[in-house]
Amino acid sequence: MKPQELKDGITPEMVKAMKERYGDDKVKIASLPKDEDATEFLDVLVRVPDRKTQGEFEKWLDKSPDKAKEILVNACVLTSKEQVKADDGLFAGAIDALSKLLVVRTAIIKNC
Repeated sequence: MKPQELKDGITPEMVKAMKERYGDDKVKIASLPKDEDATEFLDVLVRVPDRKTQGEFEKWLDKSPDKAKEILVNACVLTSKEQVKADDGLFAGAIDALSKLLVVRTAIIKNC
């Protein structure tokens, strides 16, 4: 990431620290729409949900979808978390972004 691409309080040092903690390929920037027309965005650092987080999310998905979403946001939004949690639109945008990061691979089944 180039420094000029970073905004909303995200610094190169923050990116480096998060990549060291979670892995280079596990930290992303999600641009969350601030308004209905998607003319303004809030950039937040997020991490790809690990197996434990994904398991907790899936465990609660059917029983309590709201709790499942909270688990995902609390574990995977790394910056501006309180701002995201306080705004329904940002929260929904974060859920959309994080759902795209859930690790799902499609297997190829072959006859033996």
